[in-house]
Amino acid sequence: MARTIAAALALAMLISAASAQAVFPVEPGAAGPNQPLQITTTFQARIEGAADARDVPATTAQDTARRSLYTMAANECAVLAEYWRAECRLISFYVSGPIAPIGGPVATIPSMFGTASYELRFKSPGR
Repeated sequence: MARTIAAALALAMLISAASAQAVFPVEPGAAGPNQPLQITTTFQARIEGAADARDVPATTAQDTARRSLYTMAANECAVLAEYWRAECRLISFYVSGPIAPIGGPVATIPSMFGTASYELRFKSPGR
């Protein structure tokens, strides 16, 4: 089980630092002007200073990575609001990591991941 988790995390690191998925609806106002659009985005921040992926990163390095994730999440809401011409609200944020590989040697970069979910409400034409 632990190897499966380590393999999944290694695969996740190959994915770009930020990815997004529109949940509903696909087009602005497709389900009506009052229906929100939900978008979930995942961010990755490298934890600096760890010489070996099996080392536990320093608390200050973890704090710095976590703050980077918070900044990315806040900036993403601004980008989403501008792109979709909607009001953006962060509705949830989850931070995970650092997780070191268990078992054999695996070349990984110590990282933390943040998953943010946003709700976009489209502005009425009269606003």
